[in-house]
Amino acid sequence: MRTLALAGGGTGGHFFPLIAVAGEAKESKTFERLYFFGDRGGVEFKNRDLLEEIFDRSFFFRLRKFRGASALQKAAFLASTAAVSLRILKPLRGRFVSLVFGGYASVPLALATRLRRRPLFLHEQNAVPGGANAALSKFARRVFVAFPEAADYFRRAEVVGMPLRRELKRYKNLSREEVLKDLGWEPKPTVLVLGGSQGARTLNGLALFLARRLEGVRVVLVSGPRHYETLKEEVEPSDLKAELRLFPFCREVGKLLRVADFAVSRAGASTAFELAYFGVPTLFVPYPYAARDHQAANARYFAREGGALLVREEELRPEAVAALLKDLLSDPRTLNRMSEAMERLFIPDAERKILKVLSEEV
Repeated sequence: MRTLALAGGGTGGHFFPLIAVAGEAKESKTFERLYFFGDRGGVEFKNRDLLEEIFDRSFFFRLRKFRGASALQKAAFLASTAAVSLRILKPLRGRFVSLVFGGYASVPLALATRLRRRPLFLHEQNAVPGGANAALSKFARRVFVAFPEAADYFRRAEVVGMPLRRELKRYKNLSREEVLKDLGWEPKPTVLVLGGSQGARTLNGLALFLARRLEGVRVVLVSGPRHYETLKEEVEPSDLKAELRLFPFCREVGKLLRVADFAVSRAGASTAFELAYFGVPTLFVPYPYAARDHQAANARYFAREGGALLVREEELRPEAVAALLKDLLSDPRTLNRMSEAMERLFIPDAERKILKVLSEEV
């Protein structure tokens, strides 16, 4: 049986593109068997129900303790997890190919694949590569990249774009009116605020400020699970001028993207390309502590072509954002121009391009 082994996770940025490829592989029957390797402490472990729908088997390591360890401890830990991965892969007898998506969760499978002398492929989501993918690329047969400029960092790179889940894509084919009816919302200018899978305190505060300042507008905030209860207590309905809709997390984020007129968001690669797919003009506020400042590089890709705006967190002024939104929401011509620019930057069919290459290797 031909098997595809996938690894990656820790955050939604690594995990959901992986799910997109795996879901397409299962739907298209490109591979007969799908294995998943991840981090027990990552977002993937919290989404085990999703994994069970797609994968034949899932394996988890306790990788969080890897951070902060000494070089000797890291080497020992990687050796032990790679050994476990080798035992898991041994019964496959060479009829497998591996695809990893970065982060610590990718390393055990990648090392085991290398030791078994089987084809290893990588997908790099960001405009600037992460440390794991940069190191593992030496062993990879090919590195698929989402951003064109990321190809400059690898010897054997192919620009394919960002894999998106089928469930998310189906909302693109629905009208805004249909999705609003499904949500039970009235038509109204809508600003979507996204802080990434972990949430962002700064953007949560900005969303509340906007809800207190903007009249005749709907502010939709995906706060992140950690901040949700605190925010609910902080909201005083009598203080709000806008309609505020608050979510801790939204797996069906396609609904929210379909009805958004504008977004304020972190610049994680998955989120950025989802916004581009739906043509949502965006103000990106990159996470200031992202490794190698990759979120700023992601945001620049969209800002250069006029689909988005970029502001550093230390330069973020809520009053200025409120004024910007008042102007933009009353200027459909500018919004349409930005929307079209965002859509042009989306590179379609990444998951199918990847699977076509992988299927030729087994």
